[in-house]
Amino acid sequence: MVETMTKRRASGRIDEEHVCLDSFIQHLREINGRQEITYCDEPNDPPDFWVTAAGVSYAVEVTSIVTDYGYDALCKKLLETIRSESEETSIKGKYALKIMRRPDVPRRGTTQWRTLVSIAATKIREMSNSPCEAESCLLKDANGYLAIRKCSHQGGTIGLLRMPAMKWEGEILGELSQHINERIETKRRLLEKKGVLDKCANVILLFYDAYCYGEIEDMRKAFLNVQGYEWVHSIFLALSFSDTPNKLYPDTPGRRGVFLYSRNEKWR
Repeated sequence: MVETMTKRRASGRIDEEHVCLDSFIQHLREINGRQEITYCDEPNDPPDFWVTAAGVSYAVEVTSIVTDYGYDALCKKLLETIRSESEETSIKGKYALKIMRRPDVPRRGTTQWRTLVSIAATKIREMSNSPCEAESCLLKDANGYLAIRKCSHQGGTIGLLRMPAMKWEGEILGELSQHINERIETKRRLLEKKGVLDKCANVILLFYDAYCYGEIEDMRKAFLNVQGYEWVHSIFLALSFSDTPNKLYPDTPGRRGVFLYSRNEKWR
């Protein structure tokens, strides 16, 4: 297989475009490892990349999905991890992981994530003799506030207290569908304005879950209500970070991914 290597963009953060491109290409190779694939950056985007697979050229555009769905899922996973670590030393009393607005919770699996979990478990142990309604701050930034709050001397558990209250699953999936619709329409206008649609009929949208903790079945449910993507060749979702290494850009994380839609039946 032939590869056209590209230069990484200088940045202090994860280059999600390259992470998503790797997820997409590795998925294509899982489908058919014998096809020839080349790829290169588009310096004057959109699109973000040009990819050729089995002799067919594709304009590839990357965009994030940022909704309450992903953030709520991330918060639930944080609670689950804190609960798991705290129960090893037994919890004395009832506590809440209190979330005001939308503080920047660290990415799962990072040193910052593990440190936050460890601090939370320590706070819970230290608050065993604290009065009810006592709070201990875990994280505070311009976006919000994260704390451990003691709710009762009785019991031995940790719950989630989200301000504003978390939404029903149907509401969250409805918002996710609407957001995907909006992103598809925005990308269509941008690509059309630049004339990409006149040059290339095969446009692929790579979506990624900005909070890295989406579930594919929920994404598929939400996608059932998405419209207006007839002009797109394929829609690929790079979901959560995984243990799979990034083969194209080894210094960046890997993501697992799936096709939500494709004209190519072999890709579905």
